[in-house]
Order: sequence, then structure tokens, then C-alpha cells
Amino acid sequence: MNQSPQPGAPAPSARAAPAWTAGPPLVLAAPMLLYFAAFLLYPAIYAIKLALTDPFSGRAPVADNFVAMWNDALFWRALVGNLVLPATSVALELVAGLALALFLHQRFAGRRLLRTIVILPLALPEVVFLTMMRSIFAPRGYANAALVAAGIAPVEWLAPGSTAAYATVVLVDAWHVTPIVFLMLLAGLASMPPGMHEAALLDGARGWTRFVHITLPWLRPVIVSAVLLRGLDALRMFATPLVLAGVEGAPVLSTYAYHQWSDYGNEPGAAAASMLLAMMSVLLIIPLLRRRIEE
Repeated sequence: MNQSPQPGAPAPSARAAPAWTAGPPLVLAAPMLLYFAAFLLYPAIYAIKLALTDPFSGRAPVADNFVAMWNDALFWRALVGNLVLPATSVALELVAGLALALFLHQRFAGRRLLRTIVILPLALPEVVFLTMMRSIFAPRGYANAALVAAGIAPVEWLAPGSTAAYATVVLVDAWHVTPIVFLMLLAGLASMPPGMHEAALLDGARGWTRFVHITLPWLRPVIVSAVLLRGLDALRMFATPLVLAGVEGAPVLSTYAYHQWSDYGNEPGAAAASMLLAMMSVLLIIPLLRRRIEE
């Protein structure tokens, strides 16, 4: 025998969800939340506290560490390097990755072998790759041996503070991670409907015109994603300038912080430099993310 609902009682669909349904999502997300709290939130709060603490008296909050950075010439070199090196490296990766993707998207014999060779630097461990690069660009390395054999004077590729040192760091960093941009753009080209190029050919568009008006607009979302991904990663550049040129050869903020911590034992100074790098990364990436979301 069916019971009729009591007058004034809410309809079954309008009742609040049982309390137990909120449990499983929270339980599943708990490990990740605990991980972020332990390895991201707590270290970040501790670093901020350390950056605002006087290294000698322990007073807090004070801006002494930031004032010391302001008066340090190496800090300003690191700040400029942290802007110039990532921007130059990402631009070089984008041009090289696009050229390689366009070339290796064509059908010809040996295409798979060439694709494998192109992504080989990315497969190597970073320490192994950088050790190889250092042996190439050392004063008596393979690069200078090739120049001398050709009758050309050797070059101080890694002389501290020189333009050659900055250029070498950019070249090596781009060489190592260009395969990421290459693979993203190659996937974008593979997703392009073949009918688009056929229609463009029927309309008389060839060569450069077809590239500018068909290929580039199609790849635009992929290019923006590649710049976002690599731009954020390049801001954290650390191992490449440190292994190749040392802490003062081509300094960036991460190597400056490492220099303060390892050579001077100045943990508050290192925390202040790291805090500045984190703020710079967030401030530079938010406008790009907002533009990407709006698109």
C-alpha cells in the first residue's frame, strides 16, 4: 500500500543530498591536499618568514634581506639574467621547434629516424647532457678544437659575465628542451585537416602565403600553450647556467639564491631571492593564463 506524501513535505528531488555523499570526494582528495600542505604550503610559509627575518638578530618582520639584495651588484645581474635568458631561450625554442615540426611533418624516407634524433636530447638525464655540453664548450673542449683545426682562433665560450657565456647558456638550454616545443607543434600539425591545404591550393595560395594564412592560425593555440609551458619553466632555470658558467658566470635568481645559501650560509638572503623569483613567476604568468582562459 503506497503512502501519500504529507502535506508541506519537500519533493524527493528537492531534498538535500545525504551527508555521506560528500565524504568520498574529500577522502580521495585528502592525500593530494596533505601533500600540498606538507611540501608546498609549509615550505612557502617558512621561506616567507625566513626572508623577513634579520639573519643576525633574529628580529622579524624586517626588510634587511631585501635591502642587502638591492645593494648587491650580483643580484641585479641575476635579475637581468632571469629576464633575458628565459625570453631568448623560449624565442629560440619556438623558432627551432616550428621549423623542425614543419620539416618533419613532410613525408620522406628516414623521417622517423630524424624525429628520434631530434628528441634525443630530451631523453638524456639533465646532468649527463650538461656534462657533455661542458666538455664541448670548455676552453680545451671539442668546439675550440674544431675551430683551431679550421684555422680559427679559439673562443672563451664560458668566460664569466661575457656575452659568449650568456649565448652558450641560451643555446644549450634551447637545445635540451626544444623537443618539447617540437612535439607540441608536430601534434598540432598532425591534427590539421588535409582538406584545408587542398582548398588553399585550389585558391592559389602557396608557400609563404599558405603558411601565414592557414598553418600559423591553426597552430596559434598550440604556440600559446608552448610559450606558457616553456616560459614558466624557463623562469626557474637553474642547472644549465650553474653547471656551464658557475654562480657568477651567467647568474639568474635561482643560482643567486643557491650562491647565498651554499657559499655564505645566508639562508634568509637565499629565501628572499627565492621569494622574489616566485613572485616574479606568478606576476608574469597570471596575465598569460587569463588571456589563455579567455580564448
